Amino acid sequence: MAELIEVGAEAPAFSLPTADGETFSLEDARGTSRPLLIFYPKDFTPGCLLQLRAINKAIDDLRAADITPYGVNPGDAASHQRFESMLGLTYPLLVDGEREVAAAYGALKDNGKSIQRSVVLVGKDGKVAFAKRGAPSWELILEALKTVEDA
Repeated sequence: MAELIEVGAEAPAFSLPTADGETFSLEDARGTSRPLLIFYPKDFTPGCLLQLRAINKAIDDLRAADITPYGVNPGDAASHQRFESMLGLTYPLLVDGEREVAAAYGALKDNGKSIQRSVVLVGKDGKVAFAKRGAPSWELILEALKTVEDA
């Protein structure tokens, strides 16, 4: 399995389409918000439902810390739209069709195709503030942000 990007590393720049046809560019967030990249395997699977629903429930706490979540996987826009609607998500899902962003952040399994569930928080300075495999709680993410800011 590829190594997950390290805390303190410069976050690889990217632009990806959202499910609604807009484009999210990491560079546009620099200095204004902290993108939380949630790399998840597939729309409509049980683990992904739980993970993305939990982030949605914590959206007010995350936004209070200038954190904006983005779900990321290779699913197409139509699938993402249905998934967003079903869950009532209040944050966008990004289409990483070629898995280039997942690869750049180390969120691919050894086969180079499957997403390894991972969460990466990019600070306002463009550096990785938090990176962890699995589905860490939003409380853990906020605690890590405090540690990085205090350093």
